[in-house]
Amino acid sequence: MKRFDIVTLESPNRAPLRIEGFLFGDETTTGPSVAIVGAMSGDHINQLYVASGLVEYLRTKEEEGLIIGKILVIPAINAYALNMGEKNWPLDKTDLNMMFPGYAQGETTQRIASRLFEELKGYDYGIILEGRRDQSMCLPYVKLMQSGYEDLECTKDLGLGFIHYRPHDPIETAMLQYNWQLWETKAFSIVFGKNGAIDQGTSNEVHTAIIRFLSKRKMLDIPVFEGRKSNLVDPNRITLVKASRAGILISKVQCGTHIQKGKVLGKIIDALSGERLEKLISPCEGIVTCQYAHPLIFQNSIVFRIASVDLCCQIDTEK
Repeated sequence: MKRFDIVTLESPNRAPLRIEGFLFGDETTTGPSVAIVGAMSGDHINQLYVASGLVEYLRTKEEEGLIIGKILVIPAINAYALNMGEKNWPLDKTDLNMMFPGYAQGETTQRIASRLFEELKGYDYGIILEGRRDQSMCLPYVKLMQSGYEDLECTKDLGLGFIHYRPHDPIETAMLQYNWQLWETKAFSIVFGKNGAIDQGTSNEVHTAIIRFLSKRKMLDIPVFEGRKSNLVDPNRITLVKASRAGILISKVQCGTHIQKGKVLGKIIDALSGERLEKLISPCEGIVTCQYAHPLIFQNSIVFRIASVDLCCQIDTEK
């Protein structure tokens, strides 16, 4: 294992801030290669946890001579935000995942993105560990943008239950996944967990899925169990259940629950009087893939996301 600094930022009043990488396998190999990027936000604790666990796992496998490709793991990109307990870059509140491909002469986050992107170019595969961008927790799923350079088939080797496959939004052209794909890396994201906390169950599932991917893509010489047959989902056609009132959310289901149309999903009660304000009813049959993760909920917030075979799994994959 080679541990090295990718970015070092000097500080006048504290130790330098470093973005570190952990490289496994032969740097000169002509075999397949992958780079795995962890926490890009200060609340991506699940993503940091999974990436650091992969470093320890791969270290032991390298000692056993079982790594046959080139594997780079970068556990944390936004170390400053993690250190300060903030979501975005603490000094100017910018989102590092909206800075790519970066600019070497630009602002701090642009320079970080530029240096990082130079390090990530040239890998065959790119895996980005992401949290959701709202106050929700979700089943682990693959997020794959349709940039014209994506590789859908390789994502199925993870064995996760759902692949969210959709055209990219204009704003996402500044994200790492989109730019990585343009530079001919087969990049995709794995979204999972609840921000700001460790969900042991989903973290273990993602850890196992990445190991399965490394084995199937000939970078790790170990046998693995087969995963799930992935369902291709259009996230824009997932059924949303919204709160019509603000208050305390009491959920009666968990992510992964198969529900019938008309099932009671939960309720919202008045935060002061305890009076029930709303009963949340499922409008369709399907699987709860995502739910609001904070006990206090705002009016019009999305409480549940439900994937229905009839509504969201009819996708044309032809280019």
